[in-house]
Amino acid sequence: MEHTFAIPVYQTTPNLAPLIGTLRAQSHADSEIQLATSTPSAELDAFAKTHGLPLHINPQRIDIATDWNFALGAARTRFVTLAHQDDLFAPQYVVQLCGAMGRHPGAVMAFCDYSEHSPSGARPVNINLRLKRALCRRAFGRRECIASTWDKERLLSLGNPICCPSVMFDRSALPDFHFPGGFRTNLDWMAWLQLARRPGGFVYVREKLLSKGIHAESATTATIANRARQREDRALFDEFWPRPVAAALAAIYRFGYRANRV
Repeated sequence: MEHTFAIPVYQTTPNLAPLIGTLRAQSHADSEIQLATSTPSAELDAFAKTHGLPLHINPQRIDIATDWNFALGAARTRFVTLAHQDDLFAPQYVVQLCGAMGRHPGAVMAFCDYSEHSPSGARPVNINLRLKRALCRRAFGRRECIASTWDKERLLSLGNPICCPSVMFDRSALPDFHFPGGFRTNLDWMAWLQLARRPGGFVYVREKLLSKGIHAESATTATIANRARQREDRALFDEFWPRPVAAALAAIYRFGYRANRV
């Protein structure tokens, strides 16, 4: 199957080499790898040339949604994964997710379970990961794919259990897909909700095929520190619940963010 790892790069490249190593180690050897950035630099240009990777320059630097949408749009294959520069992929990622998508022709995307790592190594399973796995079990049960709007909204109604870089999109089924602007951290959660309200299945691969990087300089850590994450959580919960319930859920999530500390 045609597949691309599209990597949106912001400013520096310290974690890119390990990521590229895991992408090139995929057992599905036909996957393309490409870089995209709105913050070009001599360092990034040299990195792309050294590793033989195409580098697409976005002339607009507006927000994270613009960067992600540009990276996705630069890919020309049917299947695309938006790989983040802090993360690491298991060798079976492409084979497993392409295989799952093939079993469900009506699916628009597939995602997998994941673990976390920090600069000091693998992180233990925390409350956030346990909650996300519980939300997936609640929505999917023993199924690999859910297609009804009710099931997909149920998956998302108590939080966002879908790790964005674990997602493989079928662009042939999503020609007009884009991440919404106006968010700093929950643009993926809102994007999944928009997709949930459209035809097409969500496929869940239960194997942990991604390790998400957590560090003090990450965008997620920064948005938690300045409370942008909490405000955006509340906005998303308001999409599903009456205001008192949404406020209570957002308050519960504030305590869970302690798990993101490195």
